[in-house]
Parts: sequence; C-alpha cells; structure tokens
Amino acid sequence: TLREQGNVYLTAETTLLSNLGNPMLEITADTCGRHDTLGGACATESNTVRYSLEKKTMHACRDSWMLAVAENEHFGVSKRDITHNINFFMNVPVTEDGQLTFADGISEAGKYVEMTAKMDVIVLISNCPQLNNPCNAYNPTPVEVVIWS
Repeated sequence: TLREQGNVYLTAETTLLSNLGNPMLEITADTCGRHDTLGGACATESNTVRYSLEKKTMHACRDSWMLAVAENEHFGVSKRDITHNINFFMNVPVTEDGQLTFADGISEAGKYVEMTAKMDVIVLISNCPQLNNPCNAYNPTPVEVVIWS
C-alpha cells in the first residue's frame, strides 16, 4: 500500500492492498486527512522499551489481536496472518532527520473515515487505552464502528 501510493500516510482515495497487490479496501471519505502507518501497534515488549520494565504486564494491542485470533479459530487465521496495522486518527510525524515522534492527535470528536471493501476482509480493531503515551492528555476516547452492506 505504501509503496504503491508513494506516501506513508493514508487518506481519502487511498487503496489498501493485500500482500499480493489486490485491492482490499478503499478510503472513500476522510475528515481527518491523514492516518499513521509507521507507529506500529503497542506490544508488551515495546511498552517495556518505551516506558519501563514494570509496564510489560500492561495490556497491549498485539496481545488483544492474538487473543482475538485464538478465540475465533473458525476464521482460519493465525498470528502469521496479522500484518502491519494502521493507526487511524493517530499522529506520528516524521521529523526532518527521519525520526518518528508521537504527537497530539489531529482529529477531534465527529471526525470519521469511510471505507469500501473491495473483497471480503477480516478487520481486527484495538482501541487500546495506551495509558503511558501522553497523546490526548492520557485520555483515550471511544471509537464507533458502523458497517453498511
């Protein structure tokens, strides 16, 4: 997806591609304007590196995804099927010297992203309340997901 669009951020008119280059989803509307693909998903290991050893036992997105895979064997997926994530509504700017920095979000209540599925997809969502990251003043906000057929 990133190579084909030539941009590390996603926004309206971006097509999300499978590892085989097949269109999976198209972002058809986006009132935020840009979404992170580089910051990754939190994991117990990254929480330890970023924050401190005693944070390792905190919840993490990767753990949530592994639990969802384990509890839904009927989908026929395993942890090998979990790929890079998209941090919708998260602001991870790339600095002039190529470093990543976590900054306050650029979205606000009522902002949304609409996508059209181009094939059958399974979506794992983690609205992980990363309590160690100062983004959003340590106050994670809810997310609403609406699916139309």
